[in-house]
Parts: sequence; structure tokens; C-alpha cells
Amino acid sequence: MFRAAPSPHNYHHHTFSIRQAAYSGSNDRRQPWYYGWGFNLPRGQALLDKWNQIPENTDILVTHCPPLGFLDWVPKKMQRVGCMELLNTVQRRVQPKLHVFGHIHEGYGMMTDGTTTFVNASACTVNFLPMNPPIVFDLPNPRTT
Repeated sequence: MFRAAPSPHNYHHHTFSIRQAAYSGSNDRRQPWYYGWGFNLPRGQALLDKWNQIPENTDILVTHCPPLGFLDWVPKKMQRVGCMELLNTVQRRVQPKLHVFGHIHEGYGMMTDGTTTFVNASACTVNFLPMNPPIVFDLPNPRTT
């Protein structure tokens, strides 16, 4: 399914083909600090520096965490917990057609801002039970520029 990428699980800043359409994809596992988990960075410039490495021609962006305001609401904390720096990168600079993430189990689902379709594909519920069904969607057409 994926061509010209090292493996289907690692396409960091690579172009890949799906059904003869060439997509530019980027993935990143970093997230704002969260209880000593792996790949944490402090919010602010440290995260922004990493998000700035995402190429502007990215069609499909895969991150571990959501951007602020998109499928990131945690009712127990009564707050949004997404990343502001990622939001700015996605909406102001990269503008991917598709942004897939997880991490916030309560935010499972899909939404759009009119430019980017956001997919919180968390397989687990808030209780860490793998009960959320897979999200199936049509891939957008890749960029032509």
C-alpha cells in the first residue's frame, strides 16, 4: 500500500503512494509534557521548534497529540488539553488535508475546520478499553503543487 517510504509505520517527511496518488506525509510522536511519559517536551518554544520541522507540503499529518480545540476536551478536567503550538503550525503554516492523532481518548471522532479534517482515532476508551471502532474515511486528493 505504501511505496517510497521505509515502512508503512514510519513515513516521517516522506512521499508515499496509495492507489497511484502521491501523498506527502509526516508523523511525529512528541507531545506536551504529560506525567513523565515518553517523547514529552515542555509547552512553548521547545514544541514549536519540533512542529516547525513539519514540511509545508504535508497532505497527511499523523501526531500522537491533538491540536488545541480539536477533539481534545477532557470532561473530568473540564478543559481542552491539545497543543497550542501544534494548532498554530497546522492552521497557519502546514494546512494538511488530514490530521490524524489519538492520545485524548475522550475526543474520539472526526471534525473539520474547513481546510483540514481532524481525526482522533483513539482505539481505547477513557478507561483504556479497546472498544472504539475503527474510523473509516475517504482520503482527500493530494496537493498538486
